Amino acid sequence: MKPMYRNSALALLLGASIASGSAFAADAYSWNNVAPIKTPSASNNNGKTVYFDVSHGGVEGNADWVIDGAFSDFADALVREGYTVKEYRGVDLNNDGRIRFYDDRVNGTNQNEAIITYDAIKNADVLVLAETNRPFTLSEQTALEQFVAAGKGIFFVADHYDADRNLNTWDATEVFNGYNRSDLSKYNMGGAYGDWRNPKTANAGWLVENFGIRFRFNAVDYKQGVSGVVPSSKTEGITQGVQPILMAAGATLAIVDPQKAKGLVYFSQSDTPVKWKHAKDQGLYFGGAAEGPYAAIAKSGAGKAAFIGDSSPIEDATPKYRRQDNGNIKKTYPGWTDSGNAAVLAVNIVNWLATPESYQYFDGTNGRVSGVATPTPMATQEFTDPNNGQPWGSPPSGYDAWNTDTYKNNSFNAPYGDGQTNPDPDPDPTPTPGNTVSVEQALAASVGTELVVIGKVTAAVNGIYGLNLTDLNNPASSIYVKLESSQRNDFNPQLNPSILNQNIIVTGKRNSYMGGPGIRYVSDIYVAPTALSVEQALATAQGETIEMTGRVKSALNDIYALVLEDANNPSFTINVKLEKSQRSQFSPQLNPSILDAQLLIKGVRDSYMSAPGVRQVSVIEVFDGSGTSQPDPSGDLSVSDVLAMNNGQAVVVAGVITAAINGQYALELSDDNSGANTLYIKLESSQRSTFSPQLNPSLLGKRLRVEGIKNDYMSHAGVRSVSKLTILD
Repeated sequence: MKPMYRNSALALLLGASIASGSAFAADAYSWNNVAPIKTPSASNNNGKTVYFDVSHGGVEGNADWVIDGAFSDFADALVREGYTVKEYRGVDLNNDGRIRFYDDRVNGTNQNEAIITYDAIKNADVLVLAETNRPFTLSEQTALEQFVAAGKGIFFVADHYDADRNLNTWDATEVFNGYNRSDLSKYNMGGAYGDWRNPKTANAGWLVENFGIRFRFNAVDYKQGVSGVVPSSKTEGITQGVQPILMAAGATLAIVDPQKAKGLVYFSQSDTPVKWKHAKDQGLYFGGAAEGPYAAIAKSGAGKAAFIGDSSPIEDATPKYRRQDNGNIKKTYPGWTDSGNAAVLAVNIVNWLATPESYQYFDGTNGRVSGVATPTPMATQEFTDPNNGQPWGSPPSGYDAWNTDTYKNNSFNAPYGDGQTNPDPDPDPTPTPGNTVSVEQALAASVGTELVVIGKVTAAVNGIYGLNLTDLNNPASSIYVKLESSQRNDFNPQLNPSILNQNIIVTGKRNSYMGGPGIRYVSDIYVAPTALSVEQALATAQGETIEMTGRVKSALNDIYALVLEDANNPSFTINVKLEKSQRSQFSPQLNPSILDAQLLIKGVRDSYMSAPGVRQVSVIEVFDGSGTSQPDPSGDLSVSDVLAMNNGQAVVVAGVITAAINGQYALELSDDNSGANTLYIKLESSQRSTFSPQLNPSLLGKRLRVEGIKNDYMSHAGVRSVSKLTILD
């Protein structure tokens, strides 16, 4: 299940001001002061805890590495493994319920609470440090050393050099290594921090001194998947089941002490990685295994560490926060479900890190295979800083990475927000009979629980006897369903191939089947309706995209929203926030005739006006007497309208098809009144035979309605994740 408030920060009123009586009028820094926790079911609890650190970064720029944001798939997978997962923010020194970051580089202030101490992290078994963008103090490095010496594990997730996401001149490769790439005097900070100037040798620096390894300052692209996976017999079993892993601009590592560190995944001889197009130097220094491992582990004394040079194969596309520098919606990559994902590797790594073992090093004894030293562990290019101590880009006016008072609303550490990011204290509650739950919720439920589950049929299981049910929002999550004899003819894909890819609703008991998670004793099974009722919509998880029908009951919040009631049971209602282009037609305040009309609405389940709601409405249509929906042409955006919008917003746009783009894979949509304004529409594989102008030239000149997400395609403004296409001529 997706955590409850994941998408709430994406549904804000753009440009809202902080003023008395506004949505942001509250005590500064109080809107987001509760760190999320995710817990496994009592029957699945392994007694171990994983902390995800955000005290030093991981939420800057487009990064959103929090357990209820773009690392939620990772966190949820660990919960399914039995771990308790917590977000670590620091130490509340003044006991005011908030953890504040203050710049402590120069004045040595003891106000800074975004800190790491051993006492604060000692109850964790594993600490995940994801794209840390602020250097550690000497005492924090000592705390991390003490954590490892106690037999615990740290997972270092870095990215390419110059991933200076908050524009403070630091990226994770530098922070983890223990020195900046620059040797300018300003990086000899002294005091609590010490000397962070580039030592220009692979043998110096905090990481190599403790773990025998360093992150390179390279920036490499290889989206086909880094394929040199070391056999599991040499990697403590960690690479068992691991496939080639994508690198969407990342760094490699260099092994300096092969008794402390060893690689898990390398570029193979057949891999052809290239320099990342934005790299400030050669980007790729040696190629092949000589570039060093992409992922690695270390054993130094009682504890353990693991490393990977890119967040892309771990993250998911559900960011929680806004950007600190400009307040824009973040764009993250659906790497967790990509064909080159690191999901298996990441979970295997955490399982290894969380298991205390008495051996001290990979010294070749007792089957502990040593690593292989990287031939040139520090390239000559890494001795100098191509940025000359400057940030990756120019900070916007008024923004200061070291001063949270300058952060934009709804960004992590910002003084103000809309108050909707408080975490779900029980993100995977045991579902109750009668409420439709997702496959992910079913997987988290205890054995023996009665469930009503909705999902997509994707395969036959055990011949004619079962089926595979996949989560509607996360195809990587699935559960087996054992069919009763009377259900097989209609619902087994082997006997009825037409059931494949249909959404069905299954009532049964959580159990196991064919050696995997399952549903047995199915008492009811039927094809899901194309749209949910209001009652069913209320039972869905916040953050899910849903399609529902209901009757307009009243206006809400003046012209900005409406209340939709269940057509069969008016006691069930849900609040619907209207987009600007929808208000004239669908606000009962502006158009009283819409009252009692039956609507079809597609949007994101969320909260609105402190009650269950739907936001980011991409489709809103009126049903006619026959039960079919009638699109409202006045609700369509023009191509010019969409060009003026931010990426990441749901859109319904209409325009003229004017060209094929990238062969059969996309089309060009032009503005009805200004042909020079165009969008590139990326077609899904199932849409190409019908809507590709290359395959179907008769489409040229026809008007098309597109429902999807505004996003760039082939470096041109476009629409991706297209859910619906309609020819209007």
